[in-house]
Amino acid sequence: MAKNLLKEVMVKAQVKHQVPSFDIEGLREKIESGYLVGRETKNQKKKTFAPSTLVYGHGECARYWYLAFEGGDFQDYSKPFDVANMNNGTLSHGRIQEALLKSGIAKGFIDEDYLEETGKEKLTTEFKIFHSDPPIFGYGDGLINWNEEEMVVEIKTSPSDGFEYRKNNNKPKTGHLMQLLIYMKILKKQKGVLIYENKNTHELLLFPIEVNSHYIRWVDQAFDWMRVVRQAWKGKTLPQKNYRSNSKICKACPLQKMCADAGDGVVKIKSLEPLENEKL
Repeated sequence: MAKNLLKEVMVKAQVKHQVPSFDIEGLREKIESGYLVGRETKNQKKKTFAPSTLVYGHGECARYWYLAFEGGDFQDYSKPFDVANMNNGTLSHGRIQEALLKSGIAKGFIDEDYLEETGKEKLTTEFKIFHSDPPIFGYGDGLINWNEEEMVVEIKTSPSDGFEYRKNNNKPKTGHLMQLLIYMKILKKQKGVLIYENKNTHELLLFPIEVNSHYIRWVDQAFDWMRVVRQAWKGKTLPQKNYRSNSKICKACPLQKMCADAGDGVVKIKSLEPLENEKL
């Protein structure tokens, strides 16, 4: 009797929790489509180099920057997961920046976007970075005072596997280091800090960065490269392609269609060279 009663209860529970039959896959796709709102093709014209773009993929291509300075339709190939990942990184940045402020070691700046939106003042550690020759514009994640020295902070997030790799090998990602070095050169700072957060556990991993002769040679080379690219644009001398159109770099480039229609190019400018791995 008890066994039959238990069976009856279990059957009722299963019926009660059955998933209704409707287009669940369509619902998931509809939700994900919300991530892509506002990320359509946009006509833009770049006026400056962006360090966060410069050190990755198409950002190392002289032809990309020439076309970006000319202006055109920038295609966005982001998928919902990519946008969600970027948004998550933005939220993590804000949380870590708030911790830097509350700890008392970070310099505070007026959050201009928040002021414009609400009419109220709020402090942030993020600040604008400008340079005229070559023209560069970017956002620094923070300036901290530690051991009586002011240091530039760059914040990055990483999934657990990447985070553990950096931790076990005691090595930051090359592109992240290059970005920080550009900011350090503009701000004339000898020291900086790369802060990684594990997306899964929120554990922090810090890499102290100090200027040395190798870093100086690379960053000076990068600035000279930007000047050459900018001069090519001013002289209307389109750089030749350095990559096959089916390469990973070209497939992810927001100006690939514009590039395909621009012609062969008239000047050879090699891609921006990364830092040598053994020097990291």
